[in-house]
Amino acid sequence: MDTKTNASSGPGMFRRLLGFGGLPFLSMATPFLFLPILARVGGPDAWVAIAVGQSAGSFAALFVGQGFNLVGPTLVNTVPLSERTQLFRQSIQSRALLFFPGAAVAALIAFFVAPDGYRHIAALMSIAMTLTGLSSAWYMIGLGRAGLIAMYEILPKLVATIVAATLVVVFSEVIWYPLALMLASVTSLVVFSAKSMSLRSLFKFNFVDIRRSYREHRSVLATEVAGGAYVALTVTFVALCTVPLQAAAYVTGDKLYRLGLYAVSSVGNALQGWVVEDNAAHFSQRARKSLLVHSIVGVFGLATFVIAGPWLSELLFGAEVAIDRVTALGFGAATLAIALNTSLGRNILIGLGARKAVMTSVFIGAGIGVPAVLVLSALYGAAGGAWGLAISELTVALVQAVVLLARRRRLRPNTGAGQQGPTREDVI
Repeated sequence: MDTKTNASSGPGMFRRLLGFGGLPFLSMATPFLFLPILARVGGPDAWVAIAVGQSAGSFAALFVGQGFNLVGPTLVNTVPLSERTQLFRQSIQSRALLFFPGAAVAALIAFFVAPDGYRHIAALMSIAMTLTGLSSAWYMIGLGRAGLIAMYEILPKLVATIVAATLVVVFSEVIWYPLALMLASVTSLVVFSAKSMSLRSLFKFNFVDIRRSYREHRSVLATEVAGGAYVALTVTFVALCTVPLQAAAYVTGDKLYRLGLYAVSSVGNALQGWVVEDNAAHFSQRARKSLLVHSIVGVFGLATFVIAGPWLSELLFGAEVAIDRVTALGFGAATLAIALNTSLGRNILIGLGARKAVMTSVFIGAGIGVPAVLVLSALYGAAGGAWGLAISELTVALVQAVVLLARRRRLRPNTGAGQQGPTREDVI
């Protein structure tokens, strides 16, 4: 084994975890400097309105994003260097065409679900979140450039959050938060695009290529949208099915859960490109390391929710909207499950090219999870919503584990000395 192999199989993982895990996690955790202010200044109704806007907008962002967050880093690592800019340009064009209808639908949903008096806030927040579907972070991850994420994704959102927090405190108006986030997202997109290519070229649409991109991303998009039905839209479902105070408590637990998701997502982003580098040479070893690291993150998230969830929610957001122990345990179980299915799905099955298997697992999770969230939240409020979410994610993780074990058993008889060289499917 040469020096290059050693380097790529060991320290590379830790460098990626630090660069693509640490920095984005700090960025995603930044809103927690602001959310306690929002909860206390705005009150429960504004708290629910902002969360409903985030929920509807996050779902629309999945539609706008066309699955690039899921498969984009892998695509960047598999296309020739000369085609990377073209891939990025095409992704912006195809996503931009979907932004306006996506934002309009999200704003309407948020407007009608949000509490009276805060409907416009929810609509604006949904538009701000829909803009995240145009993010370039997936491309930076594929390039292996953590510094680009810090400069063009983290810094604008950090500045926007600080400015919004200041304006909310001074004027006692939460509307500044979605407006600041909109400005940050647009600035990030425009500045990074200008650095990467000629902005004029963005307006030269090749609709044949765009239609082909839509076709190629159908299964990935279906996976993302189905997952969004029980991840992004859960807050909306709970707000529809239970009383406002229970909905506010669920929103509080969801905010802590999102912090756990940010940690999982950061680790998943850090390892997604790393797992598939060098084709099959290190895939098996790296896949196992990915699963181990994600399992550790998930167990830590579960333990944190169980031990500190109720106390931390009261400390950060106030006793009026704090979560109880049962709700905390539900969110903790969901955190562990999503950590497992991030590794099994995004890092391993996607790396094997098994997009349809991932899509199937997510559809099954949505089919079980959405009714569970609706029924349990109607019966048990915030705790029911949390456990409905956990059931969804646990189902996805179980299906993906079964698929991976089945593929491994099916391929094992075909591996042997007569093969010319391993593929990723062979070595898993």
